[in-house]
Amino acid sequence: MLKLRRKGSKISVETCTGKITWDADKGGEIVEFACKNIKETHSLLSENDTICGLKFVIDGISYKLSETMSKLTVESVDDDRIIIKNEATIARGLVKISQTFEVHPEGAVFCEQIFDTKDNTSFSLSEISMNIFLDVSSAKSARWGYFTRDPWYKRDYSTTHVFYGMDLYKPLSEISCQKELWPLASIDLGWENTKFFSNKIEFVLDEWIAFNDAPKQFTMSFGGKQANKWTLQWYILQGIQMMVSKAIRYRNKWGIIFLTAKTENEKTTDVALRNNVLGCRVAHCMYPYAQIGKDWPWVVMPIKQVACQSPQLFKGNPDIKRVDEAADLGANVMIIHQFWMRNPGTNCEPPADYVVKDPKWFKSFVDRCHQRGMRVLTYIRGCEQYQMYQTWFEDYLQKDWDGLYPDWNSPHAMGFTKTSLLHWSAYAYFMYLKAMRKRVGKYGAIIGHTGFPFALTQSCIDVALCGELSIRHDELLTVPESTAYFACFDCSGAHLISGNLKDRAEFSGKKAAALCSAFGMTGHPVLEPGVAFKDAVAYIKPLWDAMLSLPGNIVKLHNPAYSPTDAVSCNEYWLFPSLWQSDQGKCLLLVTNLSDDAKKSGDVIVEMKNLDVARNSKMKVLNIKGTVPECVEIKGWKVKIKGMPSLSFVAILIG
Repeated sequence: MLKLRRKGSKISVETCTGKITWDADKGGEIVEFACKNIKETHSLLSENDTICGLKFVIDGISYKLSETMSKLTVESVDDDRIIIKNEATIARGLVKISQTFEVHPEGAVFCEQIFDTKDNTSFSLSEISMNIFLDVSSAKSARWGYFTRDPWYKRDYSTTHVFYGMDLYKPLSEISCQKELWPLASIDLGWENTKFFSNKIEFVLDEWIAFNDAPKQFTMSFGGKQANKWTLQWYILQGIQMMVSKAIRYRNKWGIIFLTAKTENEKTTDVALRNNVLGCRVAHCMYPYAQIGKDWPWVVMPIKQVACQSPQLFKGNPDIKRVDEAADLGANVMIIHQFWMRNPGTNCEPPADYVVKDPKWFKSFVDRCHQRGMRVLTYIRGCEQYQMYQTWFEDYLQKDWDGLYPDWNSPHAMGFTKTSLLHWSAYAYFMYLKAMRKRVGKYGAIIGHTGFPFALTQSCIDVALCGELSIRHDELLTVPESTAYFACFDCSGAHLISGNLKDRAEFSGKKAAALCSAFGMTGHPVLEPGVAFKDAVAYIKPLWDAMLSLPGNIVKLHNPAYSPTDAVSCNEYWLFPSLWQSDQGKCLLLVTNLSDDAKKSGDVIVEMKNLDVARNSKMKVLNIKGTVPECVEIKGWKVKIKGMPSLSFVAILIG
């Protein structure tokens, strides 16, 4: 959804996840910014604050863009984006500011920003800054974080990978200041109607360059709470008196990503809220893949693994019967990992070729999945964008049904495209994800993997598969709020990694299954050689069995932990209700005790009038192996939980 409105000097654009207003009388700055979720709208700018709050200090005098007039025009409007152009001059015409904004229905605004000085002028410049102050006084829950251009290293079986550093999950009271321009800073916000966070606001900046190529130590970033506001300040120049006497151009690109949970899957669902794999059950076919030889690229395929992982040398394709094995146990999505390629590569070195190694087997495997009603997602890498030119959907897959599984779904790794300490390919990656969505179709499936908790990479996909990066046990498997933050509930759908490695064992255990049932996630049990799939899926099979009891297709998820809803509520902190709604007028209510070590009791209230079910519907406790139906008593539309053991759940069918 993109709604454009013009009134006087103001231009407003609204999407399903936010509303932004520019004002020519205030230099074309953003004067209104509100985030939205499925039920609520929250204004985040006070009366005198603007975004991006441009400020120049010239000859000792402070000039703000918001204190001048500008020429603000709408350049183009279509369903895919709205382009707005802003032009202004400040400081007696010494500096010309040109801004081109792109607003996208997914919940993103990008601005190409140019500063030009005149030739044959002379002045002293001591500051250029962007100053963002968000009013978060009405938020019940808030955490913030940023990425730093200081490198962070991750070693795995193939090589040493270099990423931007991260400082995340910070309380508002904790401030940070560094002599650099952060590529990303974000804040997660929750309100009275959710237990945790329901909205994520993210600011991105492409380049770490100072005005007139001044040394980088004359830049700075500051973030944290000031009074009742969360602050982000980027100093493009500070700490120096620069004499300007010629024409200089400074260009950078910044953006705002404003997202909320993706909890709907109906044909009419807006792109910003759509989750095409809502409530799916994944079989992740992960067979060994590495092939070596004496010539490039096979000669550079790494085979010396880390201690917990044996060499992943290709040993053949899975038998077609394995599709039936997974389908018989309830799987309805099959991810085919990288072994399907002639050269599967390893995170860009060597690069994968995305050529099907065995077309006859691949077609038979995909066709059998389709016969059993399963979607197929092929493994790709976000860092190898040329894969988009391959012809899977023409040769093997069904557009608007099947999809892609982009690993390394991030511009965060150094070496991705042009990513370096100086450059962050935020806009480029967003447009790449939009192209990927177009490739798979409006109703196709994209499950993105790597595990970096930021909104940019979740903006155009259905689900973030969290749990990678060696491995985030302390962030995902400790307290529920941390799970909510790092699993990206407030900016995506969410899945939880499983796996066949020793360091992932906890993600195939009792707590992982409880987190999935509590939050509306699904795990990714691995279909691997020599292991019966019934053993791999055993940890989450009670949840699958509960979901299989719900007839029809799941079209909506009510989860008051991170998405406001009037359909279900609970008065006990550690009891988490999650309610799935199908297109056949029935619902499945799951109630989970996420306490690690204590039985819990409480009441769960279901409001039938807010569900798409018949008026005479009943609630029925399901007797499913691995659940605890004995802990439930139904009284009208109240579910009374009595002494539910830790990390257990109950399933109730409504309809």
